[in-house]
Amino acid sequence: MTEVTLKLFKYAPENRHKFSYMFRNWQEAQDASREIIQTECGYPSVFRISDADETYLMTRMYNLDEIPLVWTYLKAHGCRERECCMMMGFTDGETKFGKNIAKNVKRIAKKYKAANLTGYVTTQWEHGQFTDPYLRDTLQDFNIMIDTLECTVNWDNMGKVYEEVRKYCLSRPKTFVTTHMSHVYPQGANLYFIFITPEKDMDVFKEYHSGLLAAIQRAGAAMSHHHGIGKLFAPFLPYSIGINEFEVFKTLKNHFDPNSIMNPGGTLALDIPEEGLVNTGGNVHTRH
Repeated sequence: MTEVTLKLFKYAPENRHKFSYMFRNWQEAQDASREIIQTECGYPSVFRISDADETYLMTRMYNLDEIPLVWTYLKAHGCRERECCMMMGFTDGETKFGKNIAKNVKRIAKKYKAANLTGYVTTQWEHGQFTDPYLRDTLQDFNIMIDTLECTVNWDNMGKVYEEVRKYCLSRPKTFVTTHMSHVYPQGANLYFIFITPEKDMDVFKEYHSGLLAAIQRAGAAMSHHHGIGKLFAPFLPYSIGINEFEVFKTLKNHFDPNSIMNPGGTLALDIPEEGLVNTGGNVHTRH
């Protein structure tokens, strides 16, 4: 990388409208998210929902459980601990435009009987979104592995991918997994799995990681959404994108980099023999 071009925006905090809601369960949070993103009234610039396990963690990280009467309020809306699911986000853009998006988010959340938590949770999340991931490095010193995998899923396949991938995650003893959607589209969304498990043997970790990728593909989801792939993903790449499409990758790489000096080895699976490639039979080409 030799040059970077930045796109700058005028700082206009008055245009940002934050929101957060608590839904009674994961299915209702999903259904509301789909309806919000398909209303064609404009999209929130940040918009995410967390499943029950991640919501349970968030209520403690962001001190929701310490606010007087908060669970009295939530229970009055039918929310139960370890079942309820958080939605949060904010809008950007011209003030009236952003207000209209936030108004429609509120209308749809109310339709699903979600509890309005104002913008408090979103503000708390903003404070930690870039610092919380550094906990991973510290925990690895204590032989606790944390990693994330995210995949692209169509709405009609969301439940299957969620259930099957989490089932594999939790098949390992003493493992905790959370799930959220952080990018939502009219035709689908990404599912983002974060797992925490005790392990110090890197070969064992890689085997578990490969099993997770296999579970994602068998369930019919795309292997990645926005993280890119990396060398752990390489054996899955050819059958994930399709063998014919992979030949295009190879042709372009050989044309522009005949001496293989650009990121040599592994990442594009160009140096992996046929028997080293993984075909789960769940090939998909889902892109949003």
